[in-house]
Amino acid sequence: MLDLLLEPLGYEFMRNAIAIGVLVGVLCPVVGSYLIVQRMALLGDVIAHAVLPGLSISFFFGVDILIGAFGSGILGALLIAWIRSQTRIKADAAMALTFSSFLPWGSR
Repeated sequence: MLDLLLEPLGYEFMRNAIAIGVLVGVLCPVVGSYLIVQRMALLGDVIAHAVLPGLSISFFFGVDILIGAFGSGILGALLIAWIRSQTRIKADAAMALTFSSFLPWGSR
């Protein structure tokens, strides 16, 4: 019975999957709790939708889509930070503005 449970650990990809699962299981709650305390719970959705224009633009130009997604996500985060620093708009409103402006560009 114990051999049946330990048999998948003989494969390297299973050991890697378990290690990554443990790492994600430790890091995600910490980051998520910090974002909730800072009233930035919408940030995950904003970044996820901010990468859409980068995906479509990089696919159109034949560039690796990971590069386009990363650049567009960073641009979205910088735009949120710029809006917060240059205006009196609160963080959640800045994220909503960024969310609603990046989403249509990615779905064209």
